[in-house]
Formats: sequence, structure tokens, C-alpha cells
Amino acid sequence: MPQLKSKLNIFQDYEIEISITNNPYDFAITDLFKMATRINKKRQFLFVSTVLGKHLAVRPQVPILTGTLLAMMYHEKLVGEEALLLPTIVQALKEQQHVQEILQQVEAKPLELLEETLFIGFAETATALGHAVFNAFGSRAMYIHTTREFLPELEPFVTFEEEHSHATSHRVYCEQPDKLLQAKRIVLIDDEITTGNTVVNIIETLRQKFPDVKHYSVLSILDWRSAQQHEVFQQMEKKWDVTIDFVAMMGGQFSCSGEPYLSSKQVGITTQEVQDLTILSPKDCIEQKYYRSIAENGIDNKAPYMLATGRFMLTTEQQAVQKNTIKRIAQQLKKLRSGGPALVIGTGEFMYVPMQIASYLGEDVYIQSTTRSPIYCAHDTGYTITEKIAFECPENNGVENYLYNVQSHPYSELFLVVERIANKEVIARVVHALQSVSDANIYVICMHELEGE
Repeated sequence: MPQLKSKLNIFQDYEIEISITNNPYDFAITDLFKMATRINKKRQFLFVSTVLGKHLAVRPQVPILTGTLLAMMYHEKLVGEEALLLPTIVQALKEQQHVQEILQQVEAKPLELLEETLFIGFAETATALGHAVFNAFGSRAMYIHTTREFLPELEPFVTFEEEHSHATSHRVYCEQPDKLLQAKRIVLIDDEITTGNTVVNIIETLRQKFPDVKHYSVLSILDWRSAQQHEVFQQMEKKWDVTIDFVAMMGGQFSCSGEPYLSSKQVGITTQEVQDLTILSPKDCIEQKYYRSIAENGIDNKAPYMLATGRFMLTTEQQAVQKNTIKRIAQQLKKLRSGGPALVIGTGEFMYVPMQIASYLGEDVYIQSTTRSPIYCAHDTGYTITEKIAFECPENNGVENYLYNVQSHPYSELFLVVERIANKEVIARVVHALQSVSDANIYVICMHELEGE
């Protein structure tokens, strides 16, 4: 297709020029992302997704359908036939209409695979996107996501680096490596491919574990690799005797000009505490994994993980069981709704389970997640990030986390859904930060029973 060029102002005189060369479903740029400035000297621009439910709140069905669309695009490459509901999903994502109805149609007709396929989502931003891709398949699929957390009792299955990120080390932990090694194909999922260096690093590592796998696919919403970077992958295919396919909803190249002059005045981390904090735990029996982690401040977190996240691997059969449990949890939380708009907040890598819960809570519900990505906040007209709160990460204590643009929405309820709590004081400070920007009723839901309660 011919190049379609756009110049966007990011902030002040900082601009980006984008040339779109791949856009199979004719998405507008604003259908998929906005621009912002990141407080990171390695990379000061940020493509802020409007379909992920990470930095900006969206209806939960939108990121799930986004993952489903990528799954259908991948499946079409495999079988040479377009899925019947694919055009309907594209239209729904463009118009943001009828998303719940279409999601129900999609889940009633799962895609099928001919071979055992391993889907890997990249932490932190693409853990939910990868899970949504995996969720679109009815059999022969396994899902696992990378993590930045350190589990001293479990040897990582693989480790690799992501050079440009704030947290560069990725680990993959798996309790059943023999099951994982049955994969005949491997699919990597990230929200955005900029240079492809992270993909090079993980494939190079995976080849040592999966010497017989000859087909890799890389799925992303955006693919910005240059012609030179495309050539790198062609050379890799010849060198390693493998096939590496890329599937993206939009692709091209970009260049930035100018420089943002960033004020040092940004929101500081919340230190005040809330008295009489109530934390709710689901009544359902949740399948848990009892591994401790060591937070970045050196403190042990002995709270259990959930099987349902896919952190330790999830099969399609396990996914079906976990989904029913999550539906029941959502029905409990639905009783707390007053009828006004509600926001479900995931934390860091823990995105997909809160997203599922949000999708079962009824109308006028949105999903968003905390992030360790420090986006610059400014009140300039037209700038993407106008509000932020900062606090310590609930699961990985010692890491500063952020939540953006909550204040501008008149929510009636905020549901903070946390996988594991090591320190109630940290959670209390997160609640205080939320109270500073919202008059909503705030509910903290922890996915395990707290000691002494």
C-alpha cells in the first residue's frame, strides 16, 4: 500500500512524523494510539494505546477484542481463510459500539489450532494482550507471560533483556517445562515493536530450549521496524533455519524532531496512610501458586499467586475453569455497584484477570492498570496525559507506580483488584492517592485471604 504520512505534535516543539505502510483494516491513528512524552532519556516518546486498557481507561471488551483480532489475523495466516467475525470486530473497535455483544459471539466460536502452540505475552504492558490472543483459541494452546518479578524458589525457564525499558530483565517461570516443550510453534505478543531487539533477544534464548521449533510469529498492535530491521530478521531466518512472521494491526516508520523541555514539577509518591482500610477477598476457591517473591526493596512477599494469570503457564482447559471462577467473583462485586460508571484497576503485570472481572460487571464499566512507566503529565490543551497519581507498587514494593487521567472521569466506584498483598500499609497509600483525585467509593479486592482475617 502507498505510504500515508502524518505529523503529530507530542509536546511543545517535540513532534513525530509517521509513515504508515501497513494498515490492512484502514484504522485511523487515533483508533489505536495517542502520543505522550516519557520521562526516560533512552526513549522520550510513548505511543499511548487507546485499545489496551493500560495507561488510558477503556471498556474491558476493547482490549479483549483487540487480542482476538490479532489471533484471527494469525489464524488467517495459518489456514488461509478469514474468520467470519473479523470484519465485525474491526468495525466494533473503530466505532467502540456493541463490544459486549460481539465479544459474546466471539467466545462462542473459538479458533482451532492444528499443532500445540505456545503464546508468550511480554510484561508488563502486553500481559493482558497476550492472554486475550490465547483466549481466542479453543484447543492446543498454552499461555505464559514474562515477568520482572524475582522468585528465588523457582529457576527461570528463560531470561532475556529489553534494553530500552525502565525494567530491562524479563523472566519466564514455568512449573511444567516438559509440557511447555511440547510446543511446535511459538507466538510472541507485544503491544508495540519499535526496533525488534527484544524479539531478537527472546528468540535467540528460546532456540536453545526449543531446537525443533521452526516457526515463530510476532503479534503486535503496532510495528515500527525500519527497512534495515526487517533485513535483520530475514538474515536471522537464514542463519537459524526458522520462519519468523510478523502480524500487526498497523505498521510503518517514524522519526522524532525537537526536544521536550520537561519541568521537574511532577506528582510525588504518596506517603500518607488511610485509617480503617477494608480489603475484600473473594469467597470462591481460587487456584493459587505458593511462591514467594523478593521485591525490589528486598522485602519478601509470601502471598500466593493466581494460576489464572498465566504467569506459570495456562492451558486452554485450565483457562475455561479459571474463567468460570472469575465470573463468580464478578457477580459478587457487581452487588457493590450503584449504577454509575465504574473503573476496575489492575496492577502492573496483573491486568487480564481484572479485565475479565470488569467485562462481567455490566454497562458503563472501564478498565485501566497501574504502570511503572513514568509518563510526563501536563495540563496543555490536547496533551494526552493531564493527571497522574504516584504510589508504591502493591505487589513489588519499592517500585514507583503511576495511574493516569482518573480525575477527569466521574466514576461512582473504583475497584482496585490486587493479586497479592504483602503490606497493607502500601495498599492504604494507594487508596489515599485514589481518594485525592476521586470522590468515588473505593473497594480493594485481594485475590487471597490476608493473614489474621
